[in-house]
Amino acid sequence: MNIVKFCIYTILFFSLSNCETIDKKVTETTEKENKILSKFLGTKSDVVKNQFGEPDIINFETPYKVYVYNKKNLLITCTREFYINPKTDSVEKFKSQNCIK
Repeated sequence: MNIVKFCIYTILFFSLSNCETIDKKVTETTEKENKILSKFLGTKSDVVKNQFGEPDIINFETPYKVYVYNKKNLLITCTREFYINPKTDSVEKFKSQNCIK
């Protein structure tokens, strides 16, 4: 009986430590992505187009023009959105989801 408990606790310990490792990796990649995309804040929309190409979708949400870039990597779709002020034609904010480099 003690061997069974030991095995269960061991498996539980390794399962939880693996989840912690995955969470750490996701946090690290998100921080890297935000650091890369933050370089575009305050720049003109042409700079974003030069780096990422023409956007897949352009939404005209008030008060922003939103450039949406979708990239599929295996089964995961990476979505990057740049919110552009139409008056100044500059990037004011961004949103990134599932982007892993």
